[in-house]
Order: sequence, then C-alpha cells, then structure tokens
Amino acid sequence: MSRYLALLSIMFAVLSTSIALPALPVGRAQTVGKVCVADISSTSCPSTPPSFTGPLDKPPQFAVNIQNSDRFNAFDISVKTNAGILNPVSLDLAGSLIHDPRTIISECVNNQPVIGSCRSGIDDYGVVSLAVTALGYDVEAPASGRLFSITYSTGDFVGVLGDSSTIESQTGCTNTSNDGFCVTIADSKTGTTVQETLQGATFTFRDFSLGVSPDFQIIKKGSSPTFTVTLTTVGDYSATVRLFTSISPFTTHLPTSSLVPMTVTLSPGSSSTSILTVTTTRSTTVGRYVITISGTDGVLTRSASLTLFVENR
Repeated sequence: MSRYLALLSIMFAVLSTSIALPALPVGRAQTVGKVCVADISSTSCPSTPPSFTGPLDKPPQFAVNIQNSDRFNAFDISVKTNAGILNPVSLDLAGSLIHDPRTIISECVNNQPVIGSCRSGIDDYGVVSLAVTALGYDVEAPASGRLFSITYSTGDFVGVLGDSSTIESQTGCTNTSNDGFCVTIADSKTGTTVQETLQGATFTFRDFSLGVSPDFQIIKKGSSPTFTVTLTTVGDYSATVRLFTSISPFTTHLPTSSLVPMTVTLSPGSSSTSILTVTTTRSTTVGRYVITISGTDGVLTRSASLTLFVENR
C-alpha cells in the first residue's frame, strides 16, 4: 500500500473502528462538489479559476474551499506552487468546516513536517499537505465552506523564474476524489472518498522597484552632481508614479534636489528613468547627507537612498 493510502487508512481508523481499508472505493455521489483555491476573504468557490495579483512586500494568502459536496468528515489535500516565486510558509484551520474536536493527522509545508511526517513523491518544495479528521460529527451535504488557508512569502527567484505561479492540486495520487490528483474528501460512514471537481488559481506579483545610481558620491560644495533613478515593473504592473525626495539630517544650509521628470508612467515589462540633480552652493553646510528618493502610485510606495559627502575643498 502506498504511503498516501496508508495515511488515508489511518484517517478512516480514527473516524471509525468498524471500517477496515485496504481499498478506498470512490463513492458515486448524488452531486459532485468542487474543491477550489479562492480569495482569503471568501468561503465559496468562484465560477472560473481566479487570477490574483499582489505586491512583493505583502504575504499572499489564499483559501482552500469546498462547495456543494456530499457529506464528509475528513480530508487530505496537497497544493503546489512554484516555490521560487510563491513560497509556502504556513497553514491555518481557522474557520474550517472540520472544526474542533478534530485530529490533524499530517501537516507538511515545503517538505518540512509540522505534524506527522511528509510523504515521498507527494511533498516537495512548493507543496503544502494537510490531512484532518472530524471527531464525532459529519459535515452534511450540501457541504460548502472553508477547509483551510495558506500563507505564502515572496520566492527568492521572482523576476528570474518569472513573476507568476499557479496554485493547484498536487498530482501523482490515485484512489482520490479526483483520480491522479492529491485531493481526498472522505466519508467514514460509507468508507469511500467523495467525488470532487478541482479548480486552481494563478497569482502574479504586481509591483515596481526603484533604484538610484550611483548611490554614493563625494563632492566639493558648489558642485551639482546628477544621479539616475530607475523604476522597473514587476509582473503586470501599470500605473503613473510620482517621485519625490527627502534629505537628512536637517542643517541650516541643506543641498537642494530636483527630479526630471517628477512623474513617470509604467507599463508591464517596462522601465523608466528620472534624473536627480543635487545642487550645493558655497554656503552649503559641509557633512554627510542621505538623500531618499521615493515613488508612489497612491497605494504602493518604493524608495531608494544615496549617500552624499559634501567637502570644503
């Protein structure tokens, strides 16, 4: 028996001591439900596979929901992404239809066991797996609601491997709710798995980066060096970005700065530049300055800094 079937056997043993498996027949459902990836705020399944976008600095979260399913009291689900782009961090059962009292049989994130053990051939980098059983109750049909949620972080290779990842069921499992995919919704009363359709999603980072070159310079007062500010899109980002600067520390006679242009329009796959000119005079206070250049579209703000030493020479 495969480790996947062995785990399901444990699940059924927890649920009912009167059912002995080695075989797990797939039940003929009166209605075939759906297991889906959905927005974190939703407890239902969208009619079509959703496409999500988000910035680089906000951990994406998604719900795994079930809709219009036959009765069940356990599930074993594995969801995969491209870990280089969308890296799984944790699972959460808050709001799950399988509420307390329950037993978590196995939980694995990124091939690292949280509870129980990970399974060779199923669990890997980019994969989350969760197997849970209800204790003493069933989720009656038509069953709809949250199963669990997943939190991700930005992968280390966004921009190298691409900006987008699918969020979908792991493959390579048999005798499941949708044969060939690692999603099992189980009913201990009949000793069967419940048939389900599956629906994934796509996530694309939508952001922009801002950099300045050079980021360090030593000048004599009275000179006016220039710097290149570069803005580059990530994913399908498009917006008009307003640029502004700040200079610290505050002194009586600060350098002044100007940006040309002060607004840039970005489209997917593009980059734009602005020229920063820092002006000093013979009265500018000598010392070290940090000049911060920021860009905002009204929602996202990205910044970069340069260090300028003004000398009296």
